[in-house]
Amino acid sequence: MGLKQTQQLLAQLYTNTELRSRFFANPQAVGLEMGLSDDEAQQFAELSAAQVNVFANSLKWKRLGEVREMLPRTAKALGKNFPTLFWRYAETTIPQGVKKHREDAIAFADFIINVAQTEGIDPVWIEDLVRYEQTWLLTYAQDRCYKMLRLRYAVHQDFSQKNVLAIWWRLGSRSPLRHFVL
Repeated sequence: MGLKQTQQLLAQLYTNTELRSRFFANPQAVGLEMGLSDDEAQQFAELSAAQVNVFANSLKWKRLGEVREMLPRTAKALGKNFPTLFWRYAETTIPQGVKKHREDAIAFADFIINVAQTEGIDPVWIEDLVRYEQTWLLTYAQDRCYKMLRLRYAVHQDFSQKNVLAIWWRLGSRSPLRHFVL
């Protein structure tokens, strides 16, 4: 097994709780599923399950911290529900790419919006707040943009229920991102 394959397998073990549990319960069978030889599966099985779990949890906590920094008002509004929702989300999604923390925060915002629509989350204005912060993340990295977002709550002020139109624009890569709320 080459270095790249080894790194990919370790990444899967560190980021997928279900796979990690199955692997340490039956390394030969799961190793075979993953394309390992018996010897390779045995080598991976010699890893300490406890140490792998500790490292995997530290990666999740790091991800949570990064996402919390990018969605600060959402994190504050959701309080203890923010990490709970994040753990659910993190079990199904692994960020990739150069700007993976920003992409992770955007995808987590989508997850929160979906949960808010299907399960309901307090406060009632949380979906608008998440969409508002998500739009900041989406527009901030663009060289040129024009984005409008219609909200039902004044999440930029006092969270009162009223129609709000938030507008972001940037004319070019050297111009600042502008924002206006009506």
